[in-house]
Amino acid sequence: MKSKDWLNRQKNDFYVKKARKHGYLSRAAYKLIEIDKKFNILKETKTLFEFGAAPGGWSQVALEINPKIQITAIDLLELKINHPQITFYKEDFLQFNFDKLKKNFDLILSDIAPNTTGHKSTDHLRLSSMLFDIIDTLDQVMIKGGVFVTKIWKGSDEREIINILKKKFDEVSYFKPDSSRKDSVEIFIIAKNFKL
Repeated sequence: MKSKDWLNRQKNDFYVKKARKHGYLSRAAYKLIEIDKKFNILKETKTLFEFGAAPGGWSQVALEINPKIQITAIDLLELKINHPQITFYKEDFLQFNFDKLKKNFDLILSDIAPNTTGHKSTDHLRLSSMLFDIIDTLDQVMIKGGVFVTKIWKGSDEREIINILKKKFDEVSYFKPDSSRKDSVEIFIIAKNFKL
């Protein structure tokens, strides 16, 4: 998509306008609101780890729904929210030393995405590669009974990712929020009740 087309789409986007009015840092905030409405993942959460957290829209929603939540977030880009309950690492998660974190997260979120090429299967494989790495970290940081929510772009690795998650969690569901653009190949996977 050309940058001019993207700017026009952003300017006319219902959720972009809504986010601006509400004070959310991104339209993606509404995706998490919808996920939480359907799957009720935030209210009981004590500790949240978020991959690809910038600019901070999901952190805003998490704190709004559950003011007691403790958030650890990581992204290569700067987080635009500063809050005493957020510990932020401006790092590449692939280089991050997860050993320094306690195994105490009951919710792990990922809205991470690579820079896109515009070639759907290439972009899918690049995101899938990141997801395989993220799933590998779950054993290190997630407690029994935990929940994992991730964005995926539909494609060839999707089935393998689902199969891996079904071995690690009791319940694995698909969800496409209304706030996800209709022409987008993104879908969210909600995996509940992590098995140790």
